[in-house]
Amino acid sequence: MWHKIKLILADPAKSLWIHPTLGAVFAVVFSLMAKLGGYVLPHDAIPHISVDTLSDLLNIIASSMLAVTTFSLSIMVSALASSSNSATPRARLLIMADDTARVAIASFIAAFIYSVIAKVALSLEYYGQPGRFILFISTILVLMYIIFTLIRWVHTLSQLGSLGDALQRIEKVASSTLATYRAQPNLGATHALPTTAPDFEVLSSATAYISDLDLAALNDIAVTHQLHVHIPERPGKFMARDVPVLQVYAQQALDADTITNIKQQLGACVLQEANRRYPQDPRLGLLVMSEVGQRAMSAATNDPATAISVLNALTRVIVDTQASSDDLTEFKHLSISPMDEGAWIESVFAPIARDSVSNLEINQRLLKCLGLIAQHAPEPALRQAAQDEAEEILKRCLKNFAEALDQQRIQECFNEAFTKTP
Repeated sequence: MWHKIKLILADPAKSLWIHPTLGAVFAVVFSLMAKLGGYVLPHDAIPHISVDTLSDLLNIIASSMLAVTTFSLSIMVSALASSSNSATPRARLLIMADDTARVAIASFIAAFIYSVIAKVALSLEYYGQPGRFILFISTILVLMYIIFTLIRWVHTLSQLGSLGDALQRIEKVASSTLATYRAQPNLGATHALPTTAPDFEVLSSATAYISDLDLAALNDIAVTHQLHVHIPERPGKFMARDVPVLQVYAQQALDADTITNIKQQLGACVLQEANRRYPQDPRLGLLVMSEVGQRAMSAATNDPATAISVLNALTRVIVDTQASSDDLTEFKHLSISPMDEGAWIESVFAPIARDSVSNLEINQRLLKCLGLIAQHAPEPALRQAAQDEAEEILKRCLKNFAEALDQQRIQECFNEAFTKTP
């Protein structure tokens, strides 16, 4: 249960309230703690700070922060809409996850609450002279922090929501998830794949995607009850209700009540949702980038340059991403079905090729990118799939290009891309 709560809170779409809430709590505590200055600082050792001076300063912060917060929220909404329209709706969550944006909005809200609480406390004569001095210093520090945050936020706004920014974010998350996958293709599950029938199964609770697996908890449960747990379907798989998501092999006889209890524990470690998540699904980032390329080549957009940028980004991710060495854990009581890496190529490149069937330049770039993957991708399945997809693209182009010169150019491009393929 804790794993599910943690994942939900980590979802930017469901946790936008966390930063402003924490900021608000901090602002209230921070503004009221200035009174403690009266117990620490001597009255004669500090300069006199008038109530009017503090009140004017707090008024400035309160009025300006309210306006800035409203403006920032409207800009963020516009950026989310822009990224959805220009790139893909799947880029929306990545923009919402931007730490600069969330921290900036939380800071503006916190500063507004701080100034309001402090002004009310000031009018009620809550602070003594030492407290007013500490409040003055605190307010100056808050003002300096807000200025720094505002400058940083303005810099972020120059690119937030643009097509280039969205594509960069997608490429970054795709590279990160692929690096994790290449470090541990089995997600750390090291037990041998079973060849016999399971003793019992844990069934899917809904018709939805497997979005995340808590492998550490699964392994702990398996250790406790002396089990081997096999994961037949990986995160990113769309499952029907009552389909096995876990297969369990017991090393000893278990009664019906124990099996029921184990099923409940194991089922809580499998998160199913309407949408896929990136961390354990290396294919998702590639698919989202491909979606941007498809949208670019739609009749309404017709933006070949963006499609070429997408193909370049896809190639960089597949070819250049190195295995991550961080947080490598082995789960000796778990096994998992291997992923069909070759299927990535068709699902990612074939839709762009289909939507660009009459565009010579896009097809040339497709063949060049597939040639690089066929030569340099770490996985043999990816190299072979790239070769196969390029051959299909060549056949389609030779069939659909009416001009002999175009057919010659696409054939030459294919020959150049694959003559050096090992």
